[in-house]
Amino acid sequence: MSVDTIKKLLLDTEHMPDNTPVRIGETEVPLSSLRQLSAAERSQLADAIKANEERATKLEADRSKVVDLARKAQEAYTAAEEARAKAGTPAAAAAGADPFDDPWLSPVKKALADRDAKLQATEAQLKQLLNTVTQAATIFAEDRWDREFASVDFGKREKKPTRDELLKFATDNKLLDRHGFPSIRAAWDKMSEADRLEAIKQEALERGREEGRMAALANRIPAPGVPGPGQAPAMPRAVNPNTDVLGDLYQETIKDPELRALLEQLPAGMA
Repeated sequence: MSVDTIKKLLLDTEHMPDNTPVRIGETEVPLSSLRQLSAAERSQLADAIKANEERATKLEADRSKVVDLARKAQEAYTAAEEARAKAGTPAAAAAGADPFDDPWLSPVKKALADRDAKLQATEAQLKQLLNTVTQAATIFAEDRWDREFASVDFGKREKKPTRDELLKFATDNKLLDRHGFPSIRAAWDKMSEADRLEAIKQEALERGREEGRMAALANRIPAPGVPGPGQAPAMPRAVNPNTDVLGDLYQETIKDPELRALLEQLPAGMA
């Protein structure tokens, strides 16, 4: 609303009575209220209206500038997109789209596919080779254990352990050969250790008995070329054949025909 319009409203009482409503901004007042204002108040109102008009004019100019800047920005963006498209720059991939569909990335996709195919082929070959080596190692170990079991001397043992029992014993007790395989022979040696110690003990005992028997016979027989009887044996003592280390030596001696003939040739009282 210009100043001239305000003056016309205030002065034209014929066409615009006092009850004529006048809207100032968001407020609506009767025209009589404006006519009752003093000259100073009218001047302030006119200045305020003028300032409002100037502000509105400035805002309109600013809005025009903003619109112009927005138009120029859109033109610049459109020009940049056209330049990028002409230069072949890949556009942003849409959501869910395969980025390798881009012409720039399709060679990379092919190279990766070729690499994956070679890796899969190599993995299959390695798996097949591993199976072959495992089978060969199993066959070698089984044959080795069979041969080792066949060469074991179980002696006079009535109940012989099976190959699997010896193999389990070797595995549980970590009895390995020089190649790191469970050793059946070592398992049998360990398992029969008590029996072998007992056999050695019995063999030593029997050897001692035999040596004692031979020493006693040597004392009873005179040496060649020496007249008279040999050294008289010691006085007999009460001996229990079951507890003596030599056992019943006389009974064992007469079982041998040659020794019995020699005993019969000895003087009375020496046999």
